Amino acid sequence: MRQRLSLVALVLIVLLLATTAMAAAQTTTVPATVPVPAPGSNVVAGQWDARCAGSIVTVTDANGNVLGTGVIGADGKFVVYLSRSLQIGETVTITSVCGPNTLVTTLGPIPIPEAGTLLMLGTGLAGLAGYVGLRWRARK
Repeated sequence: MRQRLSLVALVLIVLLLATTAMAAAQTTTVPATVPVPAPGSNVVAGQWDARCAGSIVTVTDANGNVLGTGVIGADGKFVVYLSRSLQIGETVTITSVCGPNTLVTTLGPIPIPEAGTLLMLGTGLAGLAGYVGLRWRARK
């Protein structure tokens, strides 16, 4: 009876260890949070899962050319300095191998920057002031 109980306890311990090892190997990580960089930017920065600390992050263009690499820090943050500036309308892919998982995030297309809103507002106000000045002089 004792041998049977010892055998059952041993089997349970082995199953528990195997289940824990399998769960650790299948850990899924949170996808990266990367703000879309501005056109002309030479830097891609963001936040990845902190469990991926020490993993290499690679940024590639649509043709598969590597634009730069960086390392995920202990806090999950990463910075990749690119070999060239990003173009308007370009799509880049950010990948990292973290444990058994390859994580991929795609940014793009890179947006067209907005027009100088303040410049447009200033021009409109200057035109309005000129019109008011003409009306004021015509009244006298």
